Amino acid sequence: CCSLSEARQLFLAEIDWRLRCSARVLVTVEARDLGAGKLMVNELEQSLKIPVQLVPIEELSEALDQTNSATVVTSRYFIGKAEEIAAPKSVRVIPLDIYDYAEEIQLVKSLPKNSCLGVVSLSSGILQVVEIILHSLRGDDLLLMTAQIKDTYKINAMARSAHTIICGDQASYPVVQEAIKASREDLIRPPKIILSNNYIGSKSINLLKRELGLG
Repeated sequence: CCSLSEARQLFLAEIDWRLRCSARVLVTVEARDLGAGKLMVNELEQSLKIPVQLVPIEELSEALDQTNSATVVTSRYFIGKAEEIAAPKSVRVIPLDIYDYAEEIQLVKSLPKNSCLGVVSLSSGILQVVEIILHSLRGDDLLLMTAQIKDTYKINAMARSAHTIICGDQASYPVVQEAIKASREDLIRPPKIILSNNYIGSKSINLLKRELGLG
């Protein structure tokens, strides 16, 4: 059993380690889906009010070699791979829960047959998952159009054709609004725009704040 003095030293060392770790927060995802990482970075910087860096998981080992202390943040999907890289370097990895899109799924179920649904996101990975889920929910009785935020041509086509457009993140919303505004003369009825909730669950944000000593 350690003495009171030793316990105090351990406690202070833990606080010091946490403070040093919180000095640098790294978000990591696979290079093929940096869009999802950008979403996480945007939301974390907004909530934590500190700079957050995006590092592809393929470059994480190298990035950790160049820092004395950091906290790595990722989605549960990449947690195993991230811990494998970070653990030998004594760097902690905190998994984040991602929004479950339950409201959007209910909306999709209720759309009339042969409706055209548009989905816009920063992340190509999210769009791939959307295509799989929607096909399993509705098969071929919905026409689905998807576009990344940078694909202006597809978004403009979506604005002219879709019954409803789901914006998967805050960044997509003004882009879709602008496309609808530009096409307004050609539209009998403008599409309904749905803005999804934050990509990262609020419980995960609050847990991360506590872990980093920020709230």
